[in-house]
Amino acid sequence: MTTGILERPGADEYAPYYGAYIDKIADGDIRELLERQISEFVDVLSEISEEQAGVLHAPYSWTIKQVVGHLIDVEKVFGYRAHRFACNDLRPIMGMEQEDFVAGLDYTKPLLSDLIVELKCTRRSNLLFFKRIPDTAWSLYGKADGNTVSVRAAAYILVGHIAHHLEIIKKRIA
Repeated sequence: MTTGILERPGADEYAPYYGAYIDKIADGDIRELLERQISEFVDVLSEISEEQAGVLHAPYSWTIKQVVGHLIDVEKVFGYRAHRFACNDLRPIMGMEQEDFVAGLDYTKPLLSDLIVELKCTRRSNLLFFKRIPDTAWSLYGKADGNTVSVRAAAYILVGHIAHHLEIIKKRIA
């Protein structure tokens, strides 16, 4: 039975502000969507020059390198949340402050191509994890940043979050 994988998360499985990300995602096997998105973000990000990746485009507050770093951070954090909850670990998880995460790292040194590899590897790691969890784990949930989030919702948020930022990046480089 693959019901948990194929069902979209219900509104009670995530904080309301994540609905904008989840709404961007088509129906289907979320593992396939996670995998398919890898080539999409690699294609988009690989078209950006190193110079362009380090420029701050008003009105945005992050360079494209910083945005890619943010995508890596969120991929790691939500992958960890999904991992904990899939193992039925119900201890609450603190939230993440995205501004602190981005400000805490130097994005002038790494090449954009290295950040793309890190994002790709982090997504692949999450994908391999999502492929090995039992179907029953998709509906398990825990508390992160004071909000309920299911394993299924975490996977959808990962795809929707990157989709959201790719839309913005495409506008920035157009």
